[in-house]
Amino acid sequence: MPVGNHILGLDIGSSKVCAVVGSIDRDGIVRIECVSERPSEGIRAGAVENIETAFKVVSSVIEDVELKTGRELQHIVISIGGQHISGLNSQGVVGISDRDQEIRKEDIYKSMEVARAFDLPRDHEILHTLVQEFRVDGRGGIKDPIDMLGHRLETKVMIVTGSTLVSQNIKKCINRAGFQVQRMILQQLADSEAVLSQEEKEMGTLLINIGGGMTNIIGYIGGSPYYVGGINMGGNQVSDDLAYILNKPKSLVEELKCEHGCCYGPLVAQHEDIIIPQVGGWPPIKMPKRELCRIIEPRMVEIFSILKGILAKNKTTGSFGGGVVVTGGGSMLPGTVELAAEVFGLQTRLGLPKPVEGLESRYLDPQYSTAIGLVMYESKRKGDLSHVKTHRSKNAKTSEKKNPIMKKVKDLFDMLF
Repeated sequence: MPVGNHILGLDIGSSKVCAVVGSIDRDGIVRIECVSERPSEGIRAGAVENIETAFKVVSSVIEDVELKTGRELQHIVISIGGQHISGLNSQGVVGISDRDQEIRKEDIYKSMEVARAFDLPRDHEILHTLVQEFRVDGRGGIKDPIDMLGHRLETKVMIVTGSTLVSQNIKKCINRAGFQVQRMILQQLADSEAVLSQEEKEMGTLLINIGGGMTNIIGYIGGSPYYVGGINMGGNQVSDDLAYILNKPKSLVEELKCEHGCCYGPLVAQHEDIIIPQVGGWPPIKMPKRELCRIIEPRMVEIFSILKGILAKNKTTGSFGGGVVVTGGGSMLPGTVELAAEVFGLQTRLGLPKPVEGLESRYLDPQYSTAIGLVMYESKRKGDLSHVKTHRSKNAKTSEKKNPIMKKVKDLFDMLF
């Protein structure tokens, strides 16, 4: 990156566009330098609907963080999610060609290439290839087969794909604003980096991000992702229900939802009332808070039930000892944790971003999970890539000259990671 060790993560959501700038010191420690956000325009369910208005918002946010950091930030990592995202479980099998039958990194990359060799729909592209496990001569559960002896290597992966049209429109919006997209990162992976611990991934956990226009989910089993997906429903649909049933402006019901909303009936007191302002000079009216909850709860139940149904349809089964973690702006609605626990039948907690050096406490909030996670995920990727390049730097050029396949494998590594 021309910006050196600086990373700009940009979360383009339906409700807001959030930018986070982080830097990596010599010890590999990430420090958050600034955060900026603007209300979204021209964006719905994570997809650009009006490039003209969207790029103005994006430009404003990025220019603000450039002003705060005093740096020109040209290359950006961006989150992508929504209903168009899907994960395909695949595997690649290769024979070990080394004379000593010792497994090398090149064998892993070749097996990944085999796993990716399938026909994609014309309107989709591969975003990530995520390793689940390795098997050596039929023995599974292996996390790192490097230097092991064997004749046959199987690599199980989940290949994440997304709509080419959605990603191209996002890139076009960024390019038009005068910047470049360095990498598109699955929103669920960014959320996982910011919110989940390695122990939770190992125990098995469902992570759900409830945004304004979409809700995304990722399921971990044994430390590896086994399902990713999303639906184009979120907090905005709750606000639409309130606006329609109460016959009030969207801005008013949004404020009402944030101040008095609850999506789990048992948490609302029997005789608790709220005051609803009227428009046109009419006096405010009193309304039982339980009535407000009765409007909100069905939509939230529907969102969780759809996700639960999708998991069952895709036969995503396993031990979810880590339970459910809910994050994103929509998770801050009171009762969300309790409702998710009831629908999924699993223990549930609110997913807050893990503390990062330099990050103000006010940003340790679920609505910033994705943007913070983008910086953390990219910094980790850069650290892993730097380690691998250093490890192989001594004989890389010689190997590539002697074996043309080595050059191909190196290019594949850069493409995958």
